[in-house]
Amino acid sequence: MNERLREEYYLVKFKILQEEYYTFWYTDDIDGFLLDKNGKLKFFLTKEEAIVFAKEKGFLLNTKDAEEVLVSSEILKKENIRRINCNFFLNNWNTLSDVAHSINCQFIGDSKGRVIRNIYIKLFYGCNILLEEGDEYYRPKWSKKERYWITKVMKNGFEILAKGLNIKMEL
Repeated sequence: MNERLREEYYLVKFKILQEEYYTFWYTDDIDGFLLDKNGKLKFFLTKEEAIVFAKEKGFLLNTKDAEEVLVSSEILKKENIRRINCNFFLNNWNTLSDVAHSINCQFIGDSKGRVIRNIYIKLFYGCNILLEEGDEYYRPKWSKKERYWITKVMKNGFEILAKGLNIKMEL
């Protein structure tokens, strides 16, 4: 177990090829996931098991946000890459980045390269969270190259996730 047992946790459900894995995410100066003694993601196969574990360990589980965060390998289907929902992709990108950071893996989505940074910025602004009254709604246009890199970032993230869960996954 890692040293983060006094933090507030959120339940995150990863769905990979029809299998579900419940994990605990925390936010602080650095966001991350609860790890087991082997440095892998601490996970449970059911939500109920995860909740019982949280109660037994006595750490805070944020339940006011009723639905857990869901990150699913379904995002990798070709039709999803054609229709890019900025909120969905940005949430997945950030969550997979936190997984990589937690287990000390390099994630190409964290690259400082111009192409990756520009895509991330477009996703961020495409969420329109900074939109003020009277501002025009922003809908990014995506090039073939950008779609290719979004796919590459997501696949890399799910490879890292599989490593963190200690499971085999072929995409």
